[in-house]
Amino acid sequence: MELYLRKVDHPQARDNYRVILKTETEEFSIGSIGLQTFTSQDTGWTWAIDTVIPLRAHISQGRGTDRRDCMTRFKKAWQDHCREPGWLEEFLAMKRRARR
Repeated sequence: MELYLRKVDHPQARDNYRVILKTETEEFSIGSIGLQTFTSQDTGWTWAIDTVIPLRAHISQGRGTDRRDCMTRFKKAWQDHCREPGWLEEFLAMKRRARR
């Protein structure tokens, strides 16, 4: 399985990306990375794994210094989630169900 970024094409989302999981047969949009404005003086890069199922005790969102840092943090969190028995299968099943 491979993770990569796909740029969001929207006039108000200038530096936003969807994180795509590519399996042997399918692609799933599993989260996001982007520049977010919190206040007029606080803008920062954020990342988040989609919450199609409860993400239990693991961290599923956060902030980073830049896009690369967010991707590194996203991958680490994703790997932590995938270590849970049955979690990945349940997550992908919910993503498939949402497509219908």
